[in-house]
Amino acid sequence: MPHRRFPHPPMAGVLFAILAAGLPAQSWLPSSPYPTWSSVQPLRTLRVDYDSGKTSSENGEVLHTAMLSLQPGDELKVGSGTYTIDARLELTLQGTATAPIWITAANLGSRPVVTRSDAKQNALNLGSFTTAVKYLCLRGLEITNGSELVRILLAEQLWMDKCYIHDGNGTGIAANTVDISYLYLTENEIARPGPGQTGEGMYLGANGGASRVTYSVIAFNHVHSTTSSTQGDGIELKQGSHHNWVVGNHVHDTKYPCILVYGTGGNDINVIENNLCYNSGDAALQVQGEAIVRNNIAMNGSDAFACHDHQGQTTNLVVVHNTFVNSKTGCLLNSWDNRAGMVFANNVVYSETGAALQFGKGSAGAVLAGNVIYGTVTGASSGYVLGAGIGDFVAASWDATKRDVRPVVGGPIDNRGVSRYAVPLDAAGQPRSLPINPGALANDATMVGDVRTITARTGGQQILTFVLGPGFAGEDYLLLGSASGSTPGVVAGDFELPLVADVWFNFTLSVSTAPLIQSGFGQLDGAGKATPRIVLPALPVVSGTELRHAMLVFRGGGLEFVGNPVTLKLE
Repeated sequence: MPHRRFPHPPMAGVLFAILAAGLPAQSWLPSSPYPTWSSVQPLRTLRVDYDSGKTSSENGEVLHTAMLSLQPGDELKVGSGTYTIDARLELTLQGTATAPIWITAANLGSRPVVTRSDAKQNALNLGSFTTAVKYLCLRGLEITNGSELVRILLAEQLWMDKCYIHDGNGTGIAANTVDISYLYLTENEIARPGPGQTGEGMYLGANGGASRVTYSVIAFNHVHSTTSSTQGDGIELKQGSHHNWVVGNHVHDTKYPCILVYGTGGNDINVIENNLCYNSGDAALQVQGEAIVRNNIAMNGSDAFACHDHQGQTTNLVVVHNTFVNSKTGCLLNSWDNRAGMVFANNVVYSETGAALQFGKGSAGAVLAGNVIYGTVTGASSGYVLGAGIGDFVAASWDATKRDVRPVVGGPIDNRGVSRYAVPLDAAGQPRSLPINPGALANDATMVGDVRTITARTGGQQILTFVLGPGFAGEDYLLLGSASGSTPGVVAGDFELPLVADVWFNFTLSVSTAPLIQSGFGQLDGAGKATPRIVLPALPVVSGTELRHAMLVFRGGGLEFVGNPVTLKLE
């Protein structure tokens, strides 16, 4: 699809479009990925240190006894060493919100190792079929060698943080037997959980909703190296699990999807955001439905992103501000045709050799907007513009060896999203500015001002510096402004100009704006740079006004770039 062109200045007959409100927030999302009780101080601190005069098994017995004896408010600090516990290690400890129980590494830089001499039983069981573990934190432990490394049964308000879980004979963390709520899995590393076995990093919930994980957080974990397993999903959240926040995880080198999330069975949604997924023998990221999928980066799988009916229908799925890069299919989007609540907006989808977007059964009824794609499209004919190739990113590769997917300034991706579906922060936590960069990561602003305010009663000036780069040397530019804000903006070709059309906007569109705007139009210099000035006389009556100005750049008579607005407040 060729870019639609915006008329050359003075741009008479511009078509304006009012841009609608954004996406709804999710009120159930916690303000932090950590438990509300995470800052509660212990009432009593105990310690177990490794005794070099005893065997690993004897040290394991001491640790096992100490763990079983913990009471609400206790913290057990465990010294470094290898503690072998061959007896069934099952913790059913119950703290409270005001007196949690803590089992932590005495030194996070030297984790204590909890292991078995064989893998005939689970390395660690949390909760039982009859007794729930509650308000327990395990932090900084190394857990290895078990049929399952960590098996979670009845549990509520369980927190595993900064643990290293590796080299077992099954699953890294399994919570798939009974319903579990308020599980917090944060900053853990899971590696090689079960070579030759199903070998999922995390297996949360059960098939068909037989057990569900709800109101839980899976955040900032590093899950990897499951390719020698028979299945080897990185993080798998099963059908019927709901109100879960899967955020900021780094998952790679998996046999099945790095992250696989099923539907909720009609129980509201899950949120999957800010995850980095790459190198999968299956889809790098797969989500069935009933979810918000935003700010994720997925690269190098059979598909970068996949979605289809499985144990439930694909419905109510909002996919926004993701970057999907793959040598094969970018997005395989089956079961989107005439399904309720389907949105695919502000994504960047690049395929080296195949389909960027493949709607297997069509996309009727789905909202498609603000996407930039490279590759073929089936099942859709609008809602996207074309990119040029892998060079549109700062430093990315089709095989995910390079993963800097920030858009090149002034390139085909830069600023071509739509504000209606914008997510305020990008995957790195940086605020998005207008115009919106599609994809998971935004780049830097192209224009800044030397001052933010001037005094209305005396007047003054603001010097603007606009830099687009030498690739735009000699191209025409025009500075436009508004005294009414940035939204709703003006649709200009493939862009949203972040200025409200008003009297000041119309003035800046006119041919003669001097002396109030100096160098407001012209040609960019050899560095692709311009330095216009806003020069205002003493105007006490406009005190409190905020002006905004943004740059447009043209190439071959057509609009090529729209920049960010810069504010000038008159005090």
